Amino acid sequence: MAHNCKACGIDKEQEEKREKTNLALYLLSIIFFGIGFLPMVEKYQVIFYLISVLLAGYDLLIDGIKNIFRFNFEENTLMTIAIIAAFVLGEFPESCLVILLYKLGEMIEDKAQERSQSNIEEIVSIKAENANLIVKEETKVVPVEEVKVGDIIFIKPGEKVPVDSIVIKGNSSLDTSSLTGESKESAVQEGDTILSGSINLNGSLTAKVIRDSKNSTASQIVDLVYQATNNKGKAEKFITKFSKIYTPVVIFIAVMIAICPPLLGFLDFKTWVLRALVFLVASCPCSIVISVPLALFSCIGTISKKGMIIKGTKHIESLSKIDTIAFDKTGTLTTGKMVIKEMKDLNGFDSKKVLNHIYSLEKNSNHPISTAISKLSETVEEKQVQNYLEIPGFGIVGEIDGKENLLGNLKLLEKYQISTKGLEQDKIYLVIDKQIAGYFQLQEEIRPEAKTIVKNLKENGIEHVVMLTGDNKKQAEKIAKELEILEVYASLLPNEKLEKIEELKTKGRKVCFVGDGINDSPVLAASDFGIAMGAGAEIAAISADGVLISNNILKIPNSIKIAKQTMNILKTNIIFSLIMKAIVLVLGSMGIAPVWSAVLADVGVTLLTVLNSIRIFKK
Repeated sequence: MAHNCKACGIDKEQEEKREKTNLALYLLSIIFFGIGFLPMVEKYQVIFYLISVLLAGYDLLIDGIKNIFRFNFEENTLMTIAIIAAFVLGEFPESCLVILLYKLGEMIEDKAQERSQSNIEEIVSIKAENANLIVKEETKVVPVEEVKVGDIIFIKPGEKVPVDSIVIKGNSSLDTSSLTGESKESAVQEGDTILSGSINLNGSLTAKVIRDSKNSTASQIVDLVYQATNNKGKAEKFITKFSKIYTPVVIFIAVMIAICPPLLGFLDFKTWVLRALVFLVASCPCSIVISVPLALFSCIGTISKKGMIIKGTKHIESLSKIDTIAFDKTGTLTTGKMVIKEMKDLNGFDSKKVLNHIYSLEKNSNHPISTAISKLSETVEEKQVQNYLEIPGFGIVGEIDGKENLLGNLKLLEKYQISTKGLEQDKIYLVIDKQIAGYFQLQEEIRPEAKTIVKNLKENGIEHVVMLTGDNKKQAEKIAKELEILEVYASLLPNEKLEKIEELKTKGRKVCFVGDGINDSPVLAASDFGIAMGAGAEIAAISADGVLISNNILKIPNSIKIAKQTMNILKTNIIFSLIMKAIVLVLGSMGIAPVWSAVLADVGVTLLTVLNSIRIFKK
C-alpha cells in the first residue's frame, strides 16, 4: 500500500488550520453567549444566542439538517434536533449550552484521537523517501522506489537505511528502535544484513541491495500497520451497526414521549417536548461509539511500538484470552545457528592440534556445523587440507600433513572401519591416522531472551507453555529442560504440528503458536492467535495474526497483558456509559434534569471513557 508523505503533510496543515479556526469561532461563541445574559441586551438576547449557536455549531447543524432530509439518523442528527427544538421552544440558553458542551466534548475527543493516531504515524514514518544510489562510481539521490535488487547504495551517518541490504564496506552502529521497540544500538560491519527503517548513527556504509523497496522490511511493516488499522474487529463492527439501528429507535421513542403523555392529559406539550429532548440527548451513544474504537486503536499502536504488529483489532480479543503458548523450536526459541557446547581431546593428542585440524576440515564446508567452527578462526592455525571429500550424512575426509583425517559421526567411523565401542551418538569425532584424537558436541544457540520466557509468561497468567518441533526427542528435551518447558512434542511433521494444536484446542485451551513463519503457516493459521518471527522475512505474506518484528519473544507476555487490559477497559467503558445514561434518563423523565445537563452528562461520560481508553498508551 503506497503512502504519500507529502500529501499527508498538506492534509495535516489543512487540519491544523481548520482546528484553529474552529477554536476561534468557539471562543467567540462563548463571548456572545455571555453577552446574552447582560440586562442591557435583554430585548436582543435571542440574536446573541442565535449567533452563539451558529458560530459554534454551523458545521454540525448543516450536517444534521442534511441527515434529516436523507433519513440518515446519526449522532449529529440527534444534536441538531435537540438544538433546534430547544430554540423553537424559547429555551435559548439551553440551546446554546447543548452546542457549547457538545463541541467541547468533540474537541477533547479529537485530541485523544490525535494522540492515538500519532503512534501509528510514528511507525509509518520509518520508510525512507530517497536512497543514495552508486552508479559508475558516482552517487546520485533517487526515489527509494527506483532502487533494485543488486544495486549498490551509500548510507550516510544520520540517514535511514532505505532498503534491506548487506554491508560490503564500512563499520557503523544502527538505531533499530523503530523496528524492535528497543533503544540499544546494534554494531554492523562488512557482511552484516541491515534492515530498512534502521537509522545509521555514525560511520558511512556501502551496501548491496537484497530486497527492493516494496519487499523491504520497512514497507512491509507500514503495509501491516495499514492492514491493522483497517481490519475491524467484532466490537467495532457491532458498534457501527448498533449506532445505525439505535439512533432511529431513540428518535422514535423521543417522539412518543413528546406526543403521547400530553395527548393523554398528563401536563402540557412543552414540558414533555423538553423531557423528550433530555431523553434524545442522554441516549446519544457517543461515549461507546468513540471509546471502543479508540481503545482498540490505542492497543494496536502501543503493541506496535513495542515490536509486534497485530493484523487488525479483531485479533485483540483472541490475544487477550490466550492461556497456552506453543513455541516452535528452531528459529524461535533458538537462533537456528549452532554453537559448540563441548570440545575435548583424547588418547594423548594435543588439544591445540585437535582444534586446528577440526577448524581446517570444517572451514570450507557448507554444513551448519561449519558456522559454529568458523567462529574459532581467531584462536586457531589453519592447516592445508588435501584430497578433501565431504560425504553428506557422514562427515568430512581429508589429508593433513600426509595423514588421513576423519571428522564426522559414528556412521563415518564405521564406514572407515574405526571401532565405535563406547562412543556416543550425539558427538562428532576427529580421527587422525586411524586413532580417535578428540570430539566436539554442538547444540543450537538458544536466544538469550528465551531463558526467562517461561517465567515471564507465568507472571502474565500463561500457565501452559509447550514446545512443538520436528527435531529429535533427545535434542528437543535438552533445549526444553534448559528453558524449563515441561510439555515437549518432538519429531513432528508439519501436519502433526497442526494436529497437536487442534488437540490442545479440544482440551478447551486458547492456544497461541509462535513460529518462524517459513514452514509453519498452517499451524499459525489454525491457532487461536498465531505469532510469526518477522525480522527480515516476507512478513506481510505470513499466515499469522501478529508479527514479532523485533524477533524478541519477551515482547509476547507484555503484548498479552496489554490486550487483556484493553478488553477490561472496553467492558468498563460500556458498563459505566450505560449506567450513567440510565440515571440521566430516569431524572429526565421525572423532569429533574434539563437538556443542558443531559449534554453535560453525555460529554462527561465520553470524556471519562476516552481518558480511560488512552491509559493504554502508558502500558
